[in-house]
Amino acid sequence: MLPDKKILAFDVDGTLTVSKTLMTESMASLIKELIKQKIVIAIAGGRFEQLETQFLPPLLNDNSIIPFIHNLILLPTSGSQRYEYDEIKKEWILMDKELLPLEVKKRAMQLLQKVISDPVYEIPPNPIGSIIEDRDTQITFTPNGQQAPVELKLRFDPDRRKREKIKAILGPQLPEVDLLINGTSSIDILPKGFNKAVGLMRFLDKIRLAKSDVIFVGDALFPGGNDYSVYEAGIETIAVKGPEETEAIIKNWIG
Repeated sequence: MLPDKKILAFDVDGTLTVSKTLMTESMASLIKELIKQKIVIAIAGGRFEQLETQFLPPLLNDNSIIPFIHNLILLPTSGSQRYEYDEIKKEWILMDKELLPLEVKKRAMQLLQKVISDPVYEIPPNPIGSIIEDRDTQITFTPNGQQAPVELKLRFDPDRRKREKIKAILGPQLPEVDLLINGTSSIDILPKGFNKAVGLMRFLDKIRLAKSDVIFVGDALFPGGNDYSVYEAGIETIAVKGPEETEAIIKNWIG
């Protein structure tokens, strides 16, 4: 049976999909069923463009979901942006965002370049894709590169020790930001005080609902993880280790 909640919220990478890969048809079918009955929020560390290629295509490959698409809310870059579907314009519209100041971005990127060049941080050579990605409202640092295979990403820092070391050196030099570790291999740099919980609460305030109206499913609900703020905010959470566990939970909900 579905939870007695008005909103079902999900992390994307590591929860609904394998990192940077297209959501499976089986997961998409389950999400479609949820959207027909509840407000569903997808909150991702990646940019909106990543959701357009990774998350949305298998949802929008038939017309049955269109009458319910207003129930789907997208919160990319850890909730520092919010997109909603405009049924008249037939497109996703940016409704809200929290800016990361340009001067802070510049300083963060300079510090990350020093991290890359310092052997003490064990950054792998020959990254696949960008190591430092400017996501407008967020900077994401991925030591293996954004396009590296998920197995390679997971192998870099399975116990998060290396990323904790990077956080420790960056934190004092970037007091204007929060540094959050995701479930795979990255560090997200966000405006101070901003995290997934804040992104969720901003939307809840808009529609006049309470955090008790939400249940959240994520794979980085450990302390310091980029989903942990949701737990700290007092929102009901379910921790998973990957999309297979999420599918099992949703199937149990649907019955």
